[in-house]
Amino acid sequence: MVLKTDKASLVEEINAAIVLRDGHLEGMSDQMDKYHGPFYNSGAADGEYAPENTYYEYVSLMIPRLVFDNPRVRVASRRPGAQAEVAEALRHGLNRWVRDTDMRRLLVELATDMLFNFSVCLVRQQDNKGLTLPNGDPQDSATPKWPRVERVSQRRFFVDSDASRWEDARFMGHEWKRDRDDLVQMAKDDPEGGWNVDAIEGMATDAGRSEWETKNKPDVPDRGEVYVYEVWVPEVELDDSPGSESGFHGTIYTLAANSSLSSTSVDGDPIKGEFIRDPRPFYGPRTGPYAMFGVYKVPDMVYPLSPLTAVEGQIQELNTHVLSASASMMKHKRIVGVNDPRTAALIKNVKHDYVAVVPFEDGRALVQEFELGGQTEQQANWIAVSRQRADRVLGMDEAIRGNVTGVGTATEHSIASESAATRMAYIRQSFTDSVVNVLRAVAFYMYHDDQVVFPLGEEAMLELGLAPGEEPWFQGGGHSESGYSFDDLELEIEPYSMERSSEGLVQKRSLEAHQILMGSLPSMQQFPDYPWKDHFAKIGNAMNMPDMADLVTDELLARFAADLQRTQESEAAAMQQSSQPRMKKDVGGGGVGAPNRAKLAQSAPKLGEMMGQMLQAQQQQGGG
Repeated sequence: MVLKTDKASLVEEINAAIVLRDGHLEGMSDQMDKYHGPFYNSGAADGEYAPENTYYEYVSLMIPRLVFDNPRVRVASRRPGAQAEVAEALRHGLNRWVRDTDMRRLLVELATDMLFNFSVCLVRQQDNKGLTLPNGDPQDSATPKWPRVERVSQRRFFVDSDASRWEDARFMGHEWKRDRDDLVQMAKDDPEGGWNVDAIEGMATDAGRSEWETKNKPDVPDRGEVYVYEVWVPEVELDDSPGSESGFHGTIYTLAANSSLSSTSVDGDPIKGEFIRDPRPFYGPRTGPYAMFGVYKVPDMVYPLSPLTAVEGQIQELNTHVLSASASMMKHKRIVGVNDPRTAALIKNVKHDYVAVVPFEDGRALVQEFELGGQTEQQANWIAVSRQRADRVLGMDEAIRGNVTGVGTATEHSIASESAATRMAYIRQSFTDSVVNVLRAVAFYMYHDDQVVFPLGEEAMLELGLAPGEEPWFQGGGHSESGYSFDDLELEIEPYSMERSSEGLVQKRSLEAHQILMGSLPSMQQFPDYPWKDHFAKIGNAMNMPDMADLVTDELLARFAADLQRTQESEAAAMQQSSQPRMKKDVGGGGVGAPNRAKLAQSAPKLGEMMGQMLQAQQQQGGG
């Protein structure tokens, strides 16, 4: 049965989806209050003090490990031929887009959301009006397009409440707010966009706010805003849709409401929805305009499980014990008892290490210290146990924190660190997979839309070997007649490209690469026809040295092939001569082909030195 898309049914579906989402996010407000502290906003000031800010510690440790730099993208084709050139163009285009948009900043926001619960982003096209197209370009008369990725707040996104998997959702969408007058003007400026100006002007504004908005932003004035809901329904295809062959998948519905649909009513009256735009075909990847980031899959649920949500009980227990111990320490007292008032006054006022003459009563003065209250041994033990339990579930240890401890054996530390590293690697891979999904959606528009036009910059110019002033441009589209498909392309992120590359790590990888190259020289000399460039390309990709294959030049392999041919010819000639009668002095002390082998042996260190210099130069240029 196809999803009902009349306005009453959609309002009902959206409300059910929001109820499910709000239930999933129920505990996150308290987590955020403790994460950012009591003075961040008025709503959090009333929250309970959390002396152990595990949320901040975990997030601050994980974010640099998930995204420290912009990702670098690789694109390859499953099919040979012209598609390989398309893949190469997309690689340049995507990497330029990543740098120009500074994707790292967006990824930090998405990673933070993911660690607390989940994160969602929206991928769509926008006009690139500030771009000046190159002279003579056939698209001069058109407005260039530019793929855009933007974060969607967890409290603005909604998805089919009956879906058990992301792929099975019958609809998904997001809420946004806009000043009604601005929305009216936007609709008038887009007469072909299918907007209903009368419906927009008739909408009530700020008639109701969500519970979260009321709590966390109570002082926001009435701005005359309208709640708008964009809903993507993948299974509905409009009669006038160009079809999936042209890149259209599903339908977008746009409606507004007289209140946030997170509420059930406004002053006792039911919430009313109204279509403010005609349904329109969705142009974009078949996966839809949204991408979700999550860590752990929950069976039969769309929303994933986050590490901080899973450990919430242990964090609360830890804070309970720390607060109890803190209260005990506040009651701690140290009392000095004496048997003479003059001695008491002297002790009370004396400075540290001051030597005083103490008056005596009956020949002697009595001084005694008393300790009252304070943290108990049981409290200290329970705090340690609770902290260990939270760390165990989160996968944090002292090594990950950057601390070195002597407690435990080296084997125990190694096992614990390996376990934590494995868990962290899984989280990193989950995040990276989602980044790939986002970039693949961006690549969709670059591949299909001929209005995506932008300069690639100097880096691409140098890589392509172009002369100064010959700056290359990227233009999408034009692939429908080639016999290839967008699905033929494989996209991945270069290993370690989003991680921090310390100087020590770069040197380590460079040394490893140098050793691999040196160890391969004898084989390269014996088998120059082997595809060594592909061989070292795969090794370089695994080591985050994508240019490693460039060290093996065609000239070098040609030299090895020529040396090998000369050696074989010399050996063949020597074998032929050996079958003829000759004097022993003509044989030579080294045996058949010895002079040629010695020559190759002497050349190997020189070649090794040359490669080492090339590797060092590449490292200095930032290729490591």
